[in-house]
Amino acid sequence: MKFYLEGFIEFSSSVEFLQQRLPELVAKEINTQLLRKGVPAQQEGARLVRWLAVGTKLMVTIEGTTYLRPHDALLRLRTYFSEKLGRKYRIGVRSIGIKKYEIAYRPERMPKQSITVHVPWVQSISKRGNELRIVLKGLDATAIEDRYVENILKLIEEKIAAATYGGKKERWKLLWQSRRRSPVWKSDPTPEMEKRGWIKRFDAGVWLHMPPSAKIIATMREIAMRELIKPLKFQEVILPKTVPLEVWTRTGHMPGSANSFFYVSRPKKWDPKFWEDLADYVKVTGKVPAELLKEKVEVPTAGICFAQCPPLYWYFAKHKLSERSLPLKFWDASGVSYRWEAGGLRGIERDCEFHRIEIVWLGTKKQVIAIKDELIERYKHIFEDILEIEWRMAWVVPWYVEQAGLASEKAASKEVGTIDFEAWLPWRGSREKSEWLEFQNLTVAGTKFSDAWGYKTEKDNDVWSGCSGIGLDRWLSVFLSQKGLEPEHWPKEFAKRFGKMPKEIELI
Repeated sequence: MKFYLEGFIEFSSSVEFLQQRLPELVAKEINTQLLRKGVPAQQEGARLVRWLAVGTKLMVTIEGTTYLRPHDALLRLRTYFSEKLGRKYRIGVRSIGIKKYEIAYRPERMPKQSITVHVPWVQSISKRGNELRIVLKGLDATAIEDRYVENILKLIEEKIAAATYGGKKERWKLLWQSRRRSPVWKSDPTPEMEKRGWIKRFDAGVWLHMPPSAKIIATMREIAMRELIKPLKFQEVILPKTVPLEVWTRTGHMPGSANSFFYVSRPKKWDPKFWEDLADYVKVTGKVPAELLKEKVEVPTAGICFAQCPPLYWYFAKHKLSERSLPLKFWDASGVSYRWEAGGLRGIERDCEFHRIEIVWLGTKKQVIAIKDELIERYKHIFEDILEIEWRMAWVVPWYVEQAGLASEKAASKEVGTIDFEAWLPWRGSREKSEWLEFQNLTVAGTKFSDAWGYKTEKDNDVWSGCSGIGLDRWLSVFLSQKGLEPEHWPKEFAKRFGKMPKEIELI
């Protein structure tokens, strides 16, 4: 990598007198000592190549390499001049900044097409031969000190990888597949459920479930409890369903799924007088004034539950976990989850409101992997012996693992990653050509979340975690797509547990 930086150091008083002294300082101290520290003897570091002292500002041009990047050299110069001028002239450093920063390097993957990115502080990205040239502008002291440059470069690499990445199927590997089963019917269950009054479309991608479908979901929940959660001795917790954005930033959900959240905005004031004009407008018009409402609420600082597990990882922040107590096994089904799906509501297989049971476990690496294997066997029993559906398991690399930089090593060893449970929906087409529905998953996240919140065991050993979301809406979709809506065609074991079909609502 080659770096070229144009920046400045601003002082509390005029430093124009430095213009005459700098050639000597650069030759005897700055380039030969200050900017050589820590750089291997045979390698190039950074060099101050041009400078101009004007009023209270010292304009600098620095060239550098990966052994000492110019923004790090700028921080060294700030400290150097602060000490040198502070002692003798009582002149302090007020600020530093970067006006222009050019970085040239050869990426691991060169994109075939031109690159258009919307990354903060990035002015342009261009290709010149086998090199990428990135131009940054407007970086202040906070951006330099908090390593934004490194994060920007990493993000650009991720975007290049995403542009050349073949999608989920590129890293999809079949692990296990059930035997073929003849479907009872090949119709989409959603229109028939609507016709019978089992479900009705509500707002914001949500279904209202009446007694028949509600009882099917309840039966599936009871099956999961009896056949999986209770035998494996998971303990119930009640997790918050409104999550601060900072928590999702730690887990990696915020950059990866920001387009799928339902955001939460608090009222700016509780005072009824503050809301009186909006209330009066509604009373007169019978409508909610959108623009006026925007003035009454804060910028979103949280979101409705997207995945139930993040608050649980937050709970252990900066604590030590007793190894005697491991593994820890929890489940939560205290509320719904919301995800804005692409295209919004379609059928019961594509919803925005999910009735889920979230399973989370923490422990040593060996314990977490062993629990994963136990869960898989329990899921197989449910899907094979009770629901009797046609399904398969596939190993995939989850998005957050790739963003964490673990995909190449740990995920490749099948220790960290996600298993997708997919089922055939006959109404979509043949088994071979149609898209199967992901109706369940299971993830071993390694130390991703314990690293994010800084917790280990009392002996400073790593804490691994795993999670598995039981999506009852998706179970419903798969079951009805393969088995139909008539209980006499359902598997005997499920029909026995379901019992008598509730009476359908008659609307005239």
